[in-house]
Amino acid sequence: MSVDAHVSRLFGRDSLYMVLWAVQLGCAALLTPVLTRFLGTGEFGTVAAANTVMQVLFVVGGFGLQTAIQRAYARNGPADARRIVALAIVLACAVTALALVTASGWARPLGLTGELPALRLAIVWAGLSAVTNASLGLLRSQDRLAAFALVSLAQSAVAEAASLGLVALVRPTAENFLLGQALLQVVAALIGLALAPPHRLRLADAPMLRAALTYALPLVPAVLGLLILSTADRLMIQAALGADAVARYQVAYNVASGPILLLGVLNTAWMPRFFALAEDGERAAVLAASRDLLYRLLVPLVAGVAIGAPFVLRVWAPPSYRPEDLYWVFSLVVVAAVPFAAQLALHRALVAAGHTGVVAVAVCAAAAANLLLNRLLLPPLGLAGAALATTLAYGLLYLGLRRGAAATAPVPPPPGRLRVLIAASVVVSLAVAAVPDIPVLLGVRAALVLGTMIWFFRVLAGLRRLSVPRTPHAAPSPSGNSSPGVGAGAGVPVAGASVSDAPQARVPGEARCACAHADTCTSRTACASVAACTSGDACASADACTSPDAGVPSGVCVPSDACVCRAVS
Repeated sequence: MSVDAHVSRLFGRDSLYMVLWAVQLGCAALLTPVLTRFLGTGEFGTVAAANTVMQVLFVVGGFGLQTAIQRAYARNGPADARRIVALAIVLACAVTALALVTASGWARPLGLTGELPALRLAIVWAGLSAVTNASLGLLRSQDRLAAFALVSLAQSAVAEAASLGLVALVRPTAENFLLGQALLQVVAALIGLALAPPHRLRLADAPMLRAALTYALPLVPAVLGLLILSTADRLMIQAALGADAVARYQVAYNVASGPILLLGVLNTAWMPRFFALAEDGERAAVLAASRDLLYRLLVPLVAGVAIGAPFVLRVWAPPSYRPEDLYWVFSLVVVAAVPFAAQLALHRALVAAGHTGVVAVAVCAAAAANLLLNRLLLPPLGLAGAALATTLAYGLLYLGLRRGAAATAPVPPPPGRLRVLIAASVVVSLAVAAVPDIPVLLGVRAALVLGTMIWFFRVLAGLRRLSVPRTPHAAPSPSGNSSPGVGAGAGVPVAGASVSDAPQARVPGEARCACAHADTCTSRTACASVAACTSGDACASADACTSPDAGVPSGVCVPSDACVCRAVS
């Protein structure tokens, strides 16, 4: 399959999972202006601090096993992946219990001694989220979009609605908000385990589980370090300036970090595809092509969001938050998306190649630098100093990963013209933070935002023109199968479609069978890649195909999650 074909799928069905993760982020962002009207700055600051603790414990309790689940699924099939899910449940429960027992001890240095009820709710929320995340990893690898959506919406949109209801109808406190999150996370975890049940652990599984932990454990400090890059600023602001300052910073950060959050969830959605790519030049080429397309989208997005800061902040924050004093914070956080996108391409290359230790070292070094930079820049520059420290830390992370990937998983650099466009968008995004809010200039800002939106959607429309090439006769691999994709494992049909979903027109002697992977079919006669077609006749969709065997009419088309194989006589 060509590079364009792989990139088409990354920005096609694979990106639908990003949309679902983006719904969760959007719910949190949309909740902010409503929640700030119900909660005072102190209560909202407690929610922000407890949410940060939740994210840290979520990473620790997850042990990086979601990635190990997806890697095991691509390499060995669903049985091993389900047993790693069981391991994830056991470890998440253990970490949650330990955190609850010791909460009163480590709450003091965080300034949360007086907020222990909220802290304990955040701990429970984190443990349940780690369990749910393991299930979501398996559902993603199985490409079960409907099931994935059900679990995702339960822990996002429904949970936010429940929390807001408790705050609005019962009592406007941080504890009630966190209680709603924890209760709905229980529901999401149970749904996830019902849809993607784990397998019972056996003694014979010990070597496989040990290998999974060896691979995944470096991801714990790596993900935790990355979390420190994005959350340490709020913890240090809490300790130095108090909950009110955290609340003001959080309002700006929630919106300005939108591009960063979308890039992060897109990276998670894409990883199963990269696990399935051959470990040669193909993976590096797809990594570079997908990164460059993301850069082309980021150029207008970063500039447009920064230019629109006055409009967004006045909607997201009441006057008491002094939104006009947050423009520099807003612009600096938006600009951080550029080095963040750069490091993610290298992160994907290293994790897919199994070099998780290299990632851990680079991320931890950048996290330490972020703490030092916050300590140095926060006193003289205030909230803008914290935002600048985070942006610089992402740049250091990119440099560290580039050095680590140069020898183990090199990725070609972007073209020069694209680098110039990126630099220009950064300059514009920072310059507009100093522009005063007078009516004429606000009108210019509105026109520029409209222009960047048109630019962004033109680039996005160009992505849709990427088409999966159709080959008349795709040759199977020596093993009898095409390159594995990211669909269901052997004998596991994709959710929402099955063998019975194929058209009813049949050819005498033809047999149907479930796909072993998205691109292969288990049969005495191997099917071609799902991207291939037997003739120039249009199939039902870009991913539809028929068997390459002679005698099968080109008009018999099947979904990408099923193959029509001609039986050997």
